[in-house]
Amino acid sequence: MMTAEIPNITLQEIRGSLLAIPAFVPAMVCTGYLTAWATNLHNFRQRSLVERLFWSLPLSLGVSTIGAYWIGRFLSLDAVVAVFAASALACVALLAWEWRERRRLNQPWVIGFRPLGSTALALAVLWVAVAILSLVDWQNGDKLYISTVAYDQSARVDWTYAVLNTGVPPFNPLYLYKNPAPMRSYYFWYIICAATARLTFLSIRAIFIASCVWSGFCLAAIAGLYLKYFLDCGNRLRRQFITTVLLLLVTGLDILAALWELLSLQRPFSPDLEHWSLSQITSWLDSLLWVPHHIASLVTCMLAFLLVWISEEDVRPVKLPLILAGCVSASAFGISIYVTFAFFLTIVAWTIWQVRYEHSLRKAYVFLTVCAVATFLILPYLLELTHAKSQMDGGGVFTLAVREMIPPDKLLAWPILRRIAADSPATARTFANLVLLIPGYILELGFYLLALLIYTKAKWRGRAPFTHAHRTLIFLTLVAITFLSVIRSSVLSSNDFGWRGALIMQFTLLLLGSELITHWRDTTRGLSITVQRQIASITPEWMRSGASLLIFVGLVSTTCQIFLLRTYLPLLEMQETRLHDIAFEHLAHYSYINHVGFSEIDGKIDRGATLQFNPSPLNPYIANTDLLGVHRQVAIAGDKPWCGAELGGDPSGCQPMASAIDALFKDASAEEARQTCRQIGIQYLVARVYDPVWTDKNSWVWNLKPVVQDEEFRALDCR
Repeated sequence: MMTAEIPNITLQEIRGSLLAIPAFVPAMVCTGYLTAWATNLHNFRQRSLVERLFWSLPLSLGVSTIGAYWIGRFLSLDAVVAVFAASALACVALLAWEWRERRRLNQPWVIGFRPLGSTALALAVLWVAVAILSLVDWQNGDKLYISTVAYDQSARVDWTYAVLNTGVPPFNPLYLYKNPAPMRSYYFWYIICAATARLTFLSIRAIFIASCVWSGFCLAAIAGLYLKYFLDCGNRLRRQFITTVLLLLVTGLDILAALWELLSLQRPFSPDLEHWSLSQITSWLDSLLWVPHHIASLVTCMLAFLLVWISEEDVRPVKLPLILAGCVSASAFGISIYVTFAFFLTIVAWTIWQVRYEHSLRKAYVFLTVCAVATFLILPYLLELTHAKSQMDGGGVFTLAVREMIPPDKLLAWPILRRIAADSPATARTFANLVLLIPGYILELGFYLLALLIYTKAKWRGRAPFTHAHRTLIFLTLVAITFLSVIRSSVLSSNDFGWRGALIMQFTLLLLGSELITHWRDTTRGLSITVQRQIASITPEWMRSGASLLIFVGLVSTTCQIFLLRTYLPLLEMQETRLHDIAFEHLAHYSYINHVGFSEIDGKIDRGATLQFNPSPLNPYIANTDLLGVHRQVAIAGDKPWCGAELGGDPSGCQPMASAIDALFKDASAEEARQTCRQIGIQYLVARVYDPVWTDKNSWVWNLKPVVQDEEFRALDCR
């Protein structure tokens, strides 16, 4: 391939990502702004512009998502785009009208930027830079180094294209047996991304990178709202907000676990520092970059709880905060079932606590009201999940099981557990996992676990009269830890519920940690008051020093994660080149081939066509580049069991289709290829220089009609 004729891929992706960030303003700012202004939510019209922005971000996320689902489901994606465009125009018109009215009444705008506004803005710019540089592909000549995050994001980019190509609900783009099947997954986040892409004509890859940036903005906004309206921070609000944002850079003690594996077990670092644990508690940075939709679900869940919290101040007969809480809860469910289920379990326990011990029957009424509104709004989506003809792996979505954080093999080798395992292996493993829970949480939570212990110890001993907000944070944290320790998801081998549901616990711990640090500082300066002064004063100096050490280790762990995201694949390729492992030694060049080849396909093959690439790639990262580039329906995403039917479709077609397509990419004539394509419903085949069939000059690669032909990439019409 002639690299001189191709624009620099890295610069293209950076430029596209930067343009995609303002492209989200209609969906991520304007809809929430208009909603809050129209309802005057918590005296929204009297707030400063900065505070209005803080309300608009999470509220837009909740309103836009459920609104986009309903409009897309019963009208079209184009109607969603029209609504977003109209909301942007209406927002501009409203601001212009308000500006004119203030000038007429000689009332100046209250911006609310000072103090520390420049610091917050600098952190926002830094976050944009880190996110984009961590996620874009880095080009060096005819080599393209993809980010490790592409391992997950490639599929999500493909699912967003499915929404763009097939509408709401989208068809499963990874599997086609007889007829397209509706995608059985939480796809609401991809509706927002697809609508933004259609509104702006930017690439889905750039849009998805920008969505990671906006998930960070929304997380910071909801944290700021909790500091002001939940914890009532008062004069320390802005300082504590900066502290909270910086604490997002602090994770657990993952670097220590990774070093133990490296030095003691002789295992190299994994692509992600979190992978040492079988059931990780993902760092904030990892969640923001790998799974922004789960962060978005967390934001909407916590906004729903905050709206319930402040609803007691609303004197109107119709409790608008409760209706809005139901709307954003419905959005949360469609964005991430796992995060929302963890939130639901936690809030059920909180409601029972309120009724039983706080004697607040109103909380039960509030809970039922919010659930009723949310259930009504997601009812069509629930019907999709429960009445689709497609099947899913596993007997149920959730099951009871002790969380397995640290591999229990060494513990199971102890004589007493060996004897138990002889009669009941499951019982022995459960007991081992139970024993390892405490060291697992210590390693995964680090500083945050220490903060929880300080607060619970003070509460247990009656050393400090906690506010209702602090009691609630402690209660929610302890309940979430309990549920996450004994419930797991069972659809896949990975415990997605444990991974993603932990965000609820992480958020409450983030707030407690920021409270602790802020008041430690204020006590030193003689500024802290009442409850927090007592908490700070009874904390021994050695514990403060320990907290500082844990924060430092958490920062080092996050820094290493950022480094590994960008360097793991280049380092892996260098290592495998020395070992002559053909599966990895040309990974960067093969990634470049796919990027350029699929880009050529975009202008020559209709988006409604069915393509098929080799379902048995050299390594999983090659499969990621396939999904990042294909942008169309495929017959099967892989030749392993289920073939992509996990997201919808009759899996009985997997084995025969996989056998037939595997044979095509090993050795098949043009006529055999046409016959297979007709039987399965494929219009185009894609072959690369590394596919086995490429070397056979009598195969279909060289005898079917080419649509795209290059020295190392060919797309052929097999109809």
